[in-house]
Amino acid sequence: MFRQPQAVPAVMSLSKGRIAGIEQLRIVAAIGIVWFHTEGAPWRHIAYAGLPIFLLIFFSLITRDFGTTTANFLRRRWNRLLKPWLFWSAVYGACRLAKAAHTVDWADLAQMFSVGTLFTGASIHLWYLPYAFVASLLVFAVNRRMRKVDHVVVAVAATLLGMLTLAVCEVNMVSFRAPQPLPQWEFGLAAIPLGLAIGRCLMVPSQNLRRTLLAAIGLAVLIEGQLLHLFTPGTLGNPYAIGTLLVCITYCWQTRGNNIVFALAPLTFGIYLIHPLVIYGLRHSTSLTGQYALFIPFVVCISALITLLLMRTPVRRFL
Repeated sequence: MFRQPQAVPAVMSLSKGRIAGIEQLRIVAAIGIVWFHTEGAPWRHIAYAGLPIFLLIFFSLITRDFGTTTANFLRRRWNRLLKPWLFWSAVYGACRLAKAAHTVDWADLAQMFSVGTLFTGASIHLWYLPYAFVASLLVFAVNRRMRKVDHVVVAVAATLLGMLTLAVCEVNMVSFRAPQPLPQWEFGLAAIPLGLAIGRCLMVPSQNLRRTLLAAIGLAVLIEGQLLHLFTPGTLGNPYAIGTLLVCITYCWQTRGNNIVFALAPLTFGIYLIHPLVIYGLRHSTSLTGQYALFIPFVVCISALITLLLMRTPVRRFL
């Protein structure tokens, strides 16, 4: 029988140093996503670590919601994920309609009305929002059912499950070509147990044990990721190895924040949502496309500026 952990408050608070580290990491992740979506940019497979970083932070923080009711949790996730998904699907759908009318090419528009659009939205990068909604419900439900199980036991078990999931998904994605958004959803599966493991590590009362567990998780996934990269031609190994290690390091050590970090971090979600439009616009209006060292930061800055402006309008509820 599992031993019961020490009582924990309904919501576990993080120190200001760790919050600053998380915000810094979110900014890095947003830049990585823009980098990955810049076609032809070097080291894109490394930059895609931004996605596991977003997912691992998101799922690990959900584990603190012990005292939140299911109804309240659903309400918050609806407002934070599904409402923006519906809004930005309408925006990208309107853009695709305008493009089809301008080019008189209706093939892309016909694809938008396929079954897959029901799970992704009008732009493939929006798959993250409905996936995060469904996966967050799973993490929330499992975490509540296991709230009386020792944090260390849950962290170890979830880590092993996450590593197994990562290996299975890597092999499966190499062997089978599934229609969108199944590959995207499969890419994010390993982050569910790994995020739960990291979140329960944060609840361990002993700081030394907490750091040891986080270091072990980061090192284990790093080694597995490198082995997968060596023996399979898949795309999960490096992103998860880098992303998991960075998240674990961030939670282990406190860093100093500053006003710039805390001003930029709230813009990362908007950058994620808007940057494909910015990339498209810059590709058709500038000659920076092949100059990636300039193009990627330019996309990030413009996306952040647009987000900042939109946050001063009613659209802020979708950012």
